[in-house]
Amino acid sequence: MPDNHDLIDGRWVPQLILTQDHTLAGSHKGTVRVEAGKFTLAGKINGTLVIHNGVEARIEGVQQGTISVARGATVTVMGAIEGTTSISPGGTVIVEAGGKLAGTLSNEGLVIVRGVFGGIQTGQGKLKLEGRGYVKQPVTDENGVSYYQW
Repeated sequence: MPDNHDLIDGRWVPQLILTQDHTLAGSHKGTVRVEAGKFTLAGKINGTLVIHNGVEARIEGVQQGTISVARGATVTVMGAIEGTTSISPGGTVIVEAGGKLAGTLSNEGLVIVRGVFGGIQTGQGKLKLEGRGYVKQPVTDENGVSYYQW
């Protein structure tokens, strides 16, 4: 298995590593590592998004998969994160009005919800509701299975 590559559809694909300001439009499959600069996701990522220390990121489109937010990094969500979100101590995620954070949240940092969060939360971090922000509750079907209806 090559370093810094993902196995996608049976092929090894290099990860996208960003070290300066970048806007990603369109669609990307695989890992995106933002090591420096400002990053805007205007399109869609199916895969992993890694936000390093000191990076400011904006999710205007959709992140489907895993997002990791390092200490000293800030992610502002105006679109949607769907999947697993991991926030290190000192990392911040701000879900703006109209934004959505859906899935598993491992929070050791700060999450400010002005939009909606729905999912399972673990960790010692803080989740703060502001404005019309809210936590969506799951529904339970006739078999006792809980799920989120978006």
